[in-house]
Amino acid sequence: MDSPFDAATRLKASFVALAVLASASAATFAGVPEPSRPEEAGPADLQLEEQAPIKIHRKINLGDLPYKPFFSIQTYLQSLLPPEPRSIDLLGRVHFVAKSEVEKDLFAPQSWAVAVVGNELDQVVPVHRGGYFLLPEVKLGLLELGTIMFNTQTQKGKMSVAWKVRVPHTQALSYADFAKALEEVAVVQRRIPTYRYDLREIRRHGHNALRACFLKGPGRIEVDGQPAATIPDGACQVLKYDSAVARAGLAQIAFVGKLDLVTLKEVVKAD
Repeated sequence: MDSPFDAATRLKASFVALAVLASASAATFAGVPEPSRPEEAGPADLQLEEQAPIKIHRKINLGDLPYKPFFSIQTYLQSLLPPEPRSIDLLGRVHFVAKSEVEKDLFAPQSWAVAVVGNELDQVVPVHRGGYFLLPEVKLGLLELGTIMFNTQTQKGKMSVAWKVRVPHTQALSYADFAKALEEVAVVQRRIPTYRYDLREIRRHGHNALRACFLKGPGRIEVDGQPAATIPDGACQVLKYDSAVARAGLAQIAFVGKLDLVTLKEVVKAD
């Protein structure tokens, strides 16, 4: 499950002063200096598909978001990532509504899906299948309070966060690296201050499984050459972390099929 965050909550007071309406209730973002980005906090290692530009004339979606606070949160979360070499990267994701989990995973628009727009600005953001993306740094968008526009129905005031697991081109991952990815996310969460109410869902959200999405068909996950006990999830497969297998030492996870993306997830008893 992706974790949503709401950057608008902490800038409401500032936006009202500028006659810009925020969609949430508290002004706890105001007055906090914007964190700087360390050199190692670069973009996620994910090939995002370039999409054809399109001229956007006005907002059409109540789920559209103010660019500056959400870009600031993306930058801040990247600054909390462990130094290289690491096992995870940060991705944003469209916070869909009115779509099934399968539809979300197969989301691959023919034209644009996300754009940063303003009075003198119209920049399409590359989006990966499933609605995953990283906001680019758009100086004009920061100066003129640009808007993140979505070309699909999204939840008002929300954008999701996903933790991508780096998987080699061999499509094999050691259980030790699986454990490392889980611990790295936990490190990021521990670094989020308790006063950052806009990030409380990200700070509290648990992770105990990996979620593998394949490009053609469901694909499968194997552990040491044997089919793993996985859980179907949307168009993807979920493997829950097994501490007994991890303690055994050198177990290897293989993704069989054309792998698209691996992210982390929390599996609860109801799943």
